[in-house]
Amino acid sequence: MKEKILVLGIGENAHLFCEMCKERGIAVVFLGSGDNLGSYLNDSGIIVQFLEDSLDVSVVAVADSIKGSQIWLSESIDQSVTAMAKQAGNPERYVGFSLSGLFPEKKLVELIGGERTADDAVAAARDLFEKLQFTVVISQDRPGRVLNRVVASMINEAVYVSMYGLAQMEDIDQMMRLGANFPMGPFEYADSVGLIVS
Repeated sequence: MKEKILVLGIGENAHLFCEMCKERGIAVVFLGSGDNLGSYLNDSGIIVQFLEDSLDVSVVAVADSIKGSQIWLSESIDQSVTAMAKQAGNPERYVGFSLSGLFPEKKLVELIGGERTADDAVAAARDLFEKLQFTVVISQDRPGRVLNRVVASMINEAVYVSMYGLAQMEDIDQMMRLGANFPMGPFEYADSVGLIVS
């Protein structure tokens, strides 16, 4: 990959992502402040924005600076990528991504295209993450996406099983660990991510 990557963000995940790029020989610039953002944008083929602990940079503020061939990858935790892309000057080049809650131990990413995102933009995003040795899952822009939706359903069902007195929470967790070979039971998982996130 010859194009330079511009990473926007001030959190730990943004730093880790930059280190991964450097380890793979990918040219990357890490921007921890909004100063001179325009000059960095002009020199970057892919912009990667981490929203958690992110810089105060919106797509609207820089939409006129984004060239037609550039790709904007924005972390999308629970936001609609289509709605976020509408703010961009070129929504065809806008791709959302969501890292697994177990990052960096498990390098798993969901890529989400909006309604107008071009296939080649998603393909370029996939190429970048695969170069960084991520497992990539393509997901539609729907609430919960893949991981969160399936896990939330499992947690909800475990709550119903407990609520109706079929088994205690500890026994439900043990059944799913030993009987279904899950790394942790649904209640353990809920505790690990926090019920507000689930």
